[in-house]
Amino acid sequence: MASTSPATVSLAVDRTVARVTIDNPTRANALNRSMLKALGDHLGTVTRRRDVSVVVLTGAGPNFCAGLEISEISERPAARIEEEFVRVEEVLAGCPKPTIAAIRGHCVGGGTQLAAACDLRIASTQAGFAITPAKLGLIYPASSIDRLVRIIGPAATKRLIFTADAITASTALHYGLVTDVVEEEALDATVHRMAATIASRAPNTLTAAKQMTDEASANGRVSGELHRRWRTAPNHELGIGLAAFAARAEPVFGTHNS
Repeated sequence: MASTSPATVSLAVDRTVARVTIDNPTRANALNRSMLKALGDHLGTVTRRRDVSVVVLTGAGPNFCAGLEISEISERPAARIEEEFVRVEEVLAGCPKPTIAAIRGHCVGGGTQLAAACDLRIASTQAGFAITPAKLGLIYPASSIDRLVRIIGPAATKRLIFTADAITASTALHYGLVTDVVEEEALDATVHRMAATIASRAPNTLTAAKQMTDEASANGRVSGELHRRWRTAPNHELGIGLAAFAARAEPVFGTHNS
């Protein structure tokens, strides 16, 4: 009788890029409660690690994530498990470092929530997306609605939630739900190249851009206070960048200080 691997969420760090992998192959990488806790723990770890510049979230095998295991919803109060999931989702959204969702196969329910909480979403042509609370009688979390509306607008958000129908990667690209779509066999290399490029850029520039973009998305503008904070902060990276430019060389910056 064939043995089955336990459902896990793993963390691997290669130089300055952290890869968090959801692994529950018999359930299309759906998350149970222990996996959800592990995901939150790993996200907390990569946020604190000074050697990590970029975080990639992906699924093992042919799928990204099929959300929560149905047993978690049926056996426990829905509001409680929703709170736990949203808490992890907010940790991901609040990560100060650039985050990339590498998406293949099913990206359904909570999987789409996690993908939307990342800064960039790169999908294979074979990926499929769906938001399915209307099939279960669940109320979609307010914070997740807010984030989705900011990304794809109110009409597309309503279309996805009202119908609970799956959409293709090309439709997701049209909506703005994903930033890039590549052939299945090119997904890993594309994500690796993107992560390595971002990791080579100035950490302060990345952190400032992420904070200001998120604030502008949420509030319609970047506050003067946040702008002044970054404009007046010490910035030794500027000297590194200018010196490299003068020498016609690639700049070598340090890793994130967060």
